[in-house]
Amino acid sequence: MKRLEPESIGDVLRRAIEEENMTQRLLETRAEALWRPIMGEDIAAKSTRPVVKNGLMTVSVPAAALRHELMMCRSSIIKIINETLNAEVVRDIRFIS
Repeated sequence: MKRLEPESIGDVLRRAIEEENMTQRLLETRAEALWRPIMGEDIAAKSTRPVVKNGLMTVSVPAAALRHELMMCRSSIIKIINETLNAEVVRDIRFIS
């Protein structure tokens, strides 16, 4: 099909993302990137960048005390991430050593 009118790059990218079913993976990548701004520099420096797959965020936290503290705040962290993205991207967080 030949296009007669020009399209913006943003429209072309949005359509390509939707057509290739990449929307969920894009949201997961955005959730991963939110870890540092939400948790702050200190906690982010003491943990690895998280990985989100199928609604499960996995974060490596070597310090047991910090891992326990984060486990206690897990539901709040999930809520902040999902509210920031306006979508339910993260359903659970697993903190590993």
